[in-house]
Amino acid sequence: MTLAMHDITIRPAAARDSFAAITVMLHRAYAGLAAQGWNLTSAYQDEASTRQRAASGQCFVAEVQGTIVGTVTATGPYDLAKPPWDADAPWLRAPDTAHFFQFGVDPAWTGRAVGRRLLQACEDWALAQGYAHMALDAAEPAAQLRSFYEHQGYVNVGHVQWQGKNFLSIVMKKALLHAPLRHYLQTLARYNRWATRQLLAHVDALPDEAYRRDIGLFFKSVHGTLNHLLVAEQQLWFRRFQHGESPRVMLDAEVETDRRTLRKCLMEGAQAWVDALDRWPEERLWGQIRYQRINGAWVTLPFGATLGHVFNHGTHHRGQITAALTAFGQASPQIDLLYMLHEEAAYALAHSEADADTPTDACRETA
Repeated sequence: MTLAMHDITIRPAAARDSFAAITVMLHRAYAGLAAQGWNLTSAYQDEASTRQRAASGQCFVAEVQGTIVGTVTATGPYDLAKPPWDADAPWLRAPDTAHFFQFGVDPAWTGRAVGRRLLQACEDWALAQGYAHMALDAAEPAAQLRSFYEHQGYVNVGHVQWQGKNFLSIVMKKALLHAPLRHYLQTLARYNRWATRQLLAHVDALPDEAYRRDIGLFFKSVHGTLNHLLVAEQQLWFRRFQHGESPRVMLDAEVETDRRTLRKCLMEGAQAWVDALDRWPEERLWGQIRYQRINGAWVTLPFGATLGHVFNHGTHHRGQITAALTAFGQASPQIDLLYMLHEEAAYALAHSEADADTPTDACRETA
């Protein structure tokens, strides 16, 4: 049977719905993970447990011609007054954070955006209730499951070992309110990562002699300029922003002599900015950063604007390396910001109709 997206109805669960059927559907959704030996609750729970868990929040179902093919339940933070069973997962108790659980899609209906639409219903509900974030936890060994969440905008914020479970869980979180400043800085961080990857792919083709040759750049060679980027972005600025430190560094230091190791460190560093911007609270972005300059002077500057400088600094030196590649007769990348935005828009369009759905028991496994 071929059905369009509008043939799949996402709605709140109703009294007429069969929780016996929902339980059987959840068992099918989790059969693959259970077969790998993971004792996820939704793979084995009985009808009473399914009903009880659904009743603890706002349960949504996905229905196709009278058959329920997916479900999820959203709720607010766990009660601080109750016993601290979740003491190791404070993200689930934050007053501005909702979470969801008992999330599953019938395997016969994956790949049709059912999971994505169920999550959207949860997020819409959370926003309507005044929550700013949505959290979940997922089994660490379930790589496909975590990849699905990452594609929906969730990032890792911690780990938790639930009592009685034979796997470690990763707690993930997503900001539901996209303030303009955060959105802009996140775009710059993604661009910094994307442009670094594009540039390094072309630098890889450069012979080692040319790569290390002094060609008159401010930091002499391509290798020297890449080392400067690593020093400035990671050993200096990231420590200032993330840890509140004021390190003394040599801006022309050769931190990594091996170009492969240097490449790896640059990409890991670019990813670290993306991760940090997903975690920093909104008020910090609008605040100030105080640090001690290399010459010893203390300064206080706007946090967001100064972070914009860091990404602009990377653009400046990537431009120098691009010019060097051209002078060497090597192909140089197209790394204007618009090229990344075009790629992201094309990706979003291609996946808007059929995101990959991966079922998961997404919150407290010991329910």
